[in-house]
Amino acid sequence: MGRPTERPLAAAPMCAVPAGTFRRGSGLAPDEGPVADVAMSAFAMDRDPVSNGQFARFIEDGGYRTAAYWTPAGWEFVRVRGITAPTYWDDPLWAGDPEVPVTGVSWWEALAFARWAGRTLPTEAQWEYACRGPAGRTYPWGEDPPEPALATYAPGCEPEERRPTRPGDHPRNVSPFGVRDMAGNFAEWCLDTYGPYGDGPVGPDPVRMTDESDDHVVRGGCGLHDEDYLRGSARDYYHPGLRDNLIGFRCALPRESGTGEGEAT
Repeated sequence: MGRPTERPLAAAPMCAVPAGTFRRGSGLAPDEGPVADVAMSAFAMDRDPVSNGQFARFIEDGGYRTAAYWTPAGWEFVRVRGITAPTYWDDPLWAGDPEVPVTGVSWWEALAFARWAGRTLPTEAQWEYACRGPAGRTYPWGEDPPEPALATYAPGCEPEERRPTRPGDHPRNVSPFGVRDMAGNFAEWCLDTYGPYGDGPVGPDPVRMTDESDDHVVRGGCGLHDEDYLRGSARDYYHPGLRDNLIGFRCALPRESGTGEGEAT
């Protein structure tokens, strides 16, 4: 079985992000600088993180049995370890609700899902632009400091209760382009490998890809992270094989694959 000719997730809502320029980075952490104006082509971003229900369709459609969706390194990773589902797939806390974002997936699993869906993972620049917008919001919702009504996170990295939430549970946690739940709950895999901005490309639509087994960027913070990780410019990174309940993901598409203005479906 090869790649699908129709996108299985074509009905999943996507938000149109128009071409523009945004101010990447900040002076609040060493790896967030130097601050630079970055030009971006138009693209579309999943409105919500990929859910347990959506990921179940990937499994049922043979996603873990179909090499065409995987990079060679990713295919070896799951085959050698006998991986056939996310880490917490049998745990009702993490996987019992089909509308909760999937977690316990490696970068390779996230990319394989995106390929199955006819999409890809967002670049780090796409993720930050979709989160902050051209005005450079500090948080997806604006400048108000984080509080539990705005996002799922752990003040002082000490969570009162560790459990996932649905994207609509925090109605103000929405970016300028309508993308939901970009701060807290689960950090999100990006396509890029991690490195200092000074060592990466500075032209339009930047993406950094070194060796596939290098650490990959995650963005957005999670239920175990404090408020500092919720900033739209905050960066984090993990080995692509990490399958913990810190990370989920969403997908993206080049704009020519999207439709209309505003929300693309």
